[in-house]
Amino acid sequence: MQEKSSQHETHLRDWKRSPFVIPDIHLKFELDEKETLVTSRMQVKAAPDRKPEEVLTLIGEEIELISLSINDKQLDKSAFSEKDGELTIAPPSSEFTLEIKTKVCPEKNLKLSGLYKSGNILCTQNEAEGFRRITYFIDRPDIMSRYNVEISADKAKYPYLLSNGNLIESGNLEGGRHYTKWQDPFPKPCYLFALVAGDFGLIEDHYITHSGRKIDLKIYCDRGNESKCLHAMSSLKRAMKWDEEVFGLEYDLDLFMIVAVLSFNFGAMENKGLNIFNANAILVDEKTATDENFMRVERVVAHEYFHNWTGNRVTLRDWFQLTLKEGLTVFRDQDFTQDMHNKGVQRIEDVQYVRRYQFPEDSGPTSHPIKPTSYIKIDNFYTTTIYYKGAEVIRMIKTLLGDALFRKGMDTYFELYDGKAVTTEDFLHAMELAYGQSLKQFSRWYARSGTPVVKAQVTFEDGAAILEVEQKSCEEKGLEPLCFPLAVGFIDKEGKPLSVICESASRVSDKTAVLKVSKAKEKFVFKNIPVGAHASVNRHFSAPIILERELRKEERLFLMQHDIDSFNRWDAAYELYAGCLLEMVEDLKKNKPLIVDKHLLEGIQKALDDHQLDPAFLALMLSLPGEGEIGERQRVIDIEEIHAAREFLKREIGEVFYTRFKEKWQELTESGSSGTDTKAIGQRKLKNICLAYMVATQREEAFEIAHRQFKEAKNMTDQLSALDLLTNYANPFREEALAAFYREWKKEPLVITKWFAVQAGSQIASLQEKVGELLKDPVYDEKVPNNVRALLGTFLQNQYHFHDASGKGYQLISREIIRLDQINPHVAASIALGFKKYARVDDKRQALMRGSLEAILKAPNLSPNVFEIASKCLSNK
Repeated sequence: MQEKSSQHETHLRDWKRSPFVIPDIHLKFELDEKETLVTSRMQVKAAPDRKPEEVLTLIGEEIELISLSINDKQLDKSAFSEKDGELTIAPPSSEFTLEIKTKVCPEKNLKLSGLYKSGNILCTQNEAEGFRRITYFIDRPDIMSRYNVEISADKAKYPYLLSNGNLIESGNLEGGRHYTKWQDPFPKPCYLFALVAGDFGLIEDHYITHSGRKIDLKIYCDRGNESKCLHAMSSLKRAMKWDEEVFGLEYDLDLFMIVAVLSFNFGAMENKGLNIFNANAILVDEKTATDENFMRVERVVAHEYFHNWTGNRVTLRDWFQLTLKEGLTVFRDQDFTQDMHNKGVQRIEDVQYVRRYQFPEDSGPTSHPIKPTSYIKIDNFYTTTIYYKGAEVIRMIKTLLGDALFRKGMDTYFELYDGKAVTTEDFLHAMELAYGQSLKQFSRWYARSGTPVVKAQVTFEDGAAILEVEQKSCEEKGLEPLCFPLAVGFIDKEGKPLSVICESASRVSDKTAVLKVSKAKEKFVFKNIPVGAHASVNRHFSAPIILERELRKEERLFLMQHDIDSFNRWDAAYELYAGCLLEMVEDLKKNKPLIVDKHLLEGIQKALDDHQLDPAFLALMLSLPGEGEIGERQRVIDIEEIHAAREFLKREIGEVFYTRFKEKWQELTESGSSGTDTKAIGQRKLKNICLAYMVATQREEAFEIAHRQFKEAKNMTDQLSALDLLTNYANPFREEALAAFYREWKKEPLVITKWFAVQAGSQIASLQEKVGELLKDPVYDEKVPNNVRALLGTFLQNQYHFHDASGKGYQLISREIIRLDQINPHVAASIALGFKKYARVDDKRQALMRGSLEAILKAPNLSPNVFEIASKCLSNK
């Protein structure tokens, strides 16, 4: 049976309860990579409100139906119908046993959805709609069943046979085969079902819960990679401890397993008790993985573990509620990471991600609310909006309620809805019970797309500061005002934080007032604030808004030096950089000579002189906005001018502070900490940004220093940072370094993706041709999503080269999208998002991009995934 070719749109308004439920299911898998037989035996019951005329409809996709029986009586073809993937059966009674036998071919399943082959293992990925590629089922998240699973396979080829829950039986069979039986006592939707079969390396540990229960922990990986799982194991144990201490949530099974898989569409999957991970989110050591990789493993392991309660025990009624589990769980993994490391630095990095990726999504052709109302393919809604804006919405609730009431709300949520499939309204209801106030106005965040623009202005009158807040975007669009928290503080002329007294504040702590903004225009009065004090607005990024304030450069410089809030201190520096870059862009368009603003240089000087700054924080303070971030501030993006201005600014900063950067680099090279603790990671961040500014001068000495670091590096962070810098410019060491890295790491799939990425992100000439050559490299495998994301995904982020005026970047990517769509539509659609700036480029580029998008839309057998993205990009004018 083939996948539907029509581009059908699913609407939230059409959701109805299923007329049937499946409380129990027994699955039997006779595994083979070429041909796997699946027997599904289901207990089917009519829902209490089922209408007599409603039939049982099951969904299947690219599977072969072998037989069908009800109450052990095989049905002939006249008793059911099968069309376009829908199997329709007239039920004989309100309760019956349905057995379905199907056949699937794992090795031919290149979409990596359902049951497929990855390397020498067989595994499943069922979120969002993969289970229908295994057997016919009511494939929707509110159908929650208890699963009993029996797996058999060749013992030599697949010595480990894993599934959800607890292992209850295993043994040998004739013909060199063996079997295992698994039982999961907790009802779950089919998207959380998992199966893995293969020959693995294994590390084991255990965790003792607060109640004294022993949980066995197992991580499976390719043999020889066991030592690379140690960080993931320690991260898992920290996450389990944190969830007990912060949320009172204890793991509920006796066994928790993780399997690392090389070919995987996502970062990881939270299947109950058996998490399946992309290998790049598990396997790390200092030799082969960067500090960023280590941090990602810790966060992703925690994220998937936290899903055990926020996603598994309490799950989704329908896919429109996706942010209910993903936004909430991202919020939880962010708080976990902040508690494990430097809280201020982590919050800044989280905000950077939102601004860099989610804000552009909010203003582009695929803009959608965190609770969308329709979709063509739900796969396309695993977005930064659902995850990261969703997390910011949860954080606003916590800020409004305060820590104690938010925890009470979470406790209420689990008490009310454990074991149920629920909605965002249910979550808000639990929070309202704790808050004692209505969140109806706040709920508008769930239904509204776009990033709110808020104007803030401070004036002084009669010994008080008056903060005027205007929800500008709501006023302009005629929308009802949103409700959100706004954290505000003041600093006097000498740089000292002031106590704040505001009668209308929800609360005050750490010399910061939390205001509840709920009107289109609103005023807040702060008593005893002297004239000339500096206001610090939206501390901690208390609301995901674009904040408009008319601040002079001197004021930003002051906040950059004195604000007690880490986020706003960094943000002042960021805005200073961004403002100067935009001024340079305008100067270039007017053919005026470029100069570096004195305030910017003064800010950098003072930051370098402040020996109290944490190295990781100083590295952030020294980091320029990316070209894409500057482009987001323009209606029509000036591709060439932004690139030229940023390269000029990097070079000039490097020249002015070359000696300071060299001294700091030398100091951190000689005395910096080793290992992957927070301190060592921060020191390497600072060391490598100093080196980046040095190399930006293109001095011969700087290239020599970078080359020396590349050769002598004792960890991947330093080696890759140096390679990245050498790759970015024409220099005597560039080709030698790339060749050396390739020779050393070409047999390490996760490391070689870094080699692809540094080249795809380079600023050298004719990069489009180079990327085309890399697509033909023997180590590049387009069937492995990690390779595609590293090479093509990085190239898409390279604004200057992807949007080259020749159109070669567009042509290259459109060709690859059409090819990839026949292999893996999910990955192809993610690459198609590269065209989302269609409406923001100049007319010439629009014409070139339009030609590429039209070519994609005319491709034969185009998937719904790619159609949805490409058509939205093209229609966004």
